[in-house]
Amino acid sequence: MKTLFVILILTTISFADDPNKISSTSPSLSFEELKRISLKKIVDTVYTLSDYFVEIDLSKQLGYLHSRFDSVKTFKVSTGTKRIKDGVETNTGIFVIQHKAAKWYSTQFDSTLMLNWMGFNYGIGFHALAGKSYYKYLGNKTSSHGCIRVSREDAKELFSKLNYGSPVLVHKGKTAVRISFADKNSDDYKFYDNENLQNEIKRRLNHLYKGSYLNFVNEKIIINHQNITHQGLSIGDINKVPARQRIYPDYLFIESAMPEIKTELIPVNHFSPKNVLASTD
Repeated sequence: MKTLFVILILTTISFADDPNKISSTSPSLSFEELKRISLKKIVDTVYTLSDYFVEIDLSKQLGYLHSRFDSVKTFKVSTGTKRIKDGVETNTGIFVIQHKAAKWYSTQFDSTLMLNWMGFNYGIGFHALAGKSYYKYLGNKTSSHGCIRVSREDAKELFSKLNYGSPVLVHKGKTAVRISFADKNSDDYKFYDNENLQNEIKRRLNHLYKGSYLNFVNEKIIINHQNITHQGLSIGDINKVPARQRIYPDYLFIESAMPEIKTELIPVNHFSPKNVLASTD
């Protein structure tokens, strides 16, 4: 049975992997361009009004400081491991900074001095240590009891730029939910309290796994310290996300999944034959 895939009219559009592929003056997406989007593995997106957020890749032992103003800065980390006594692996998820202190003492681990402490997941957070013996593990090996250790230099910079409520995304190389910066001049965002946010993310992930995300997810959600607790937010399972999302002849919600594309969503009956893609499903 043939299913019609609709196309969308662009107001502006850009692709990070090939910015010259499609001009902002293009009136519509072509057959090949729509096909490329439909075959792209799409993930969910939540938004922040903060000027900075941090991404931690546990698989690489690297951190990335994302900025609203500047390029992404990469820094080395050493995260949690079960190989040491009372050690735990650093949890994956989306969190926000819940506590900051220039100096903080760990009551659990012999009152160890932690410099530029920024907690986000109960007793887990970013920090530096007084000595430099741990530097050899940064970017190379997990070595902490669960926290994310960084150099004193990087800890100082993170402490100065991350505020209460700044997001922290922790994953193992890939994630089904990512973070993007919200437009501070727009009111086109939805805020959920923690309970409803957890339920909404589950709903969105369910559609993402079923391949129906583009037709049933159309809200841009704001996250901050008011709706993200120490428990954090699930980043889903990227392995459950199909390589292709179905597009029904109705409305497309491409922008929810791909914030780099800004679209004008229009009904299918407004499309001309050249803007309709037929495919067998």
